[in-house]
Amino acid sequence: MRRPRPAGGTIPEPTDPQLEEFLEIRKPGAHLDDGVVADDFVLMLGVDLVNYPKFARVDDTITYPRAALDVRQQLDVRQQLDVDSGTELADYSGPYRPDVRFTDFSAEALATRFLPWSDAFMQLCVDGWAKEVARRYGDDTMAEIEWSAWNDQVVPEIERMMGEFLPADTAGLARDALVRWFLGSHEYLLQCIEAWAAQVVVRYGLDEMFDIQYALWGETVLPGVKKLKEAYLGITGDTVEAWMKDLQLDATALPGKAFDLSFEMPENGVGVMTFNRCVAVDHWETMGRPDILEKNSHSTCPNSMIVTTKMYNPNMKVELLAIPPRRDPGDVCCKWRFSMRDEDDPEYVRVELGRKPPT
Repeated sequence: MRRPRPAGGTIPEPTDPQLEEFLEIRKPGAHLDDGVVADDFVLMLGVDLVNYPKFARVDDTITYPRAALDVRQQLDVRQQLDVDSGTELADYSGPYRPDVRFTDFSAEALATRFLPWSDAFMQLCVDGWAKEVARRYGDDTMAEIEWSAWNDQVVPEIERMMGEFLPADTAGLARDALVRWFLGSHEYLLQCIEAWAAQVVVRYGLDEMFDIQYALWGETVLPGVKKLKEAYLGITGDTVEAWMKDLQLDATALPGKAFDLSFEMPENGVGVMTFNRCVAVDHWETMGRPDILEKNSHSTCPNSMIVTTKMYNPNMKVELLAIPPRRDPGDVCCKWRFSMRDEDDPEYVRVELGRKPPT
């Protein structure tokens, strides 16, 4: 049974089948199923496909094909369980590892740092959604959206996720079991975030959801998550190397059903992150809506990436090598390059001793 829509909603009321299909395809991993077709219902979801900023690529003539020919072949090595590096890291305070795997960390680190970190991040995200929705629509509407998000979208998936990711006995777990648990916590996080987002979309439209995402990530989540990564994972510093370590362990883009990333530092002080697969790209392209994908990508990703890098260092430079729309389905989803500005760069920020740099 669907809950009543709050008064003042501007999006036409969808039919039950339309709503159920939309919520179903928004579940993590749903885009991997066969039989998903384009649906003009998304045109009802309040999205302006003309008036929004577009971020320029470094070179618009260059494309970046994925290294893997099969779209479902994974390039991300972080979740691999059958490779033993011989290390048992206590945290990630040491040097950047280009081929880092979660099994590089000790069982104690996974149990006492990684899993609590993921839970703290989930709480930060959910609290951020609740506060931002309450600020815009009031506490009563927030409570209604929270009820629907939890009961209609998260609860039905809990038993499946527990069976897929959690061991029957959680005492004395080996590293591979803890890694699966960690990856399961990522899917649970995505379920929670998507539940809030989808409920906002069907009430107020895609553009409102994009705006909320941008606001809460820039003002609430990103500042909080940097502190969490320092406390739980030992990631500190203001270099490109520190930022690359942050990206490798970021709880919003772990490998699995939704994402496939690769990381490299081709030279000292230069980092490159590639999204070989992204749930947003898979979702909107599968639905036959690359135009909405382009709006989604440009409205949220570049600004968020720029804001985050400036939190590490005001002189860290973000270059956009690739971003949707893709020219070919075999291309990467997006690609980012990070480096430091020197004093000859017109955007270089001079930081005086004793003064906080601008952000």
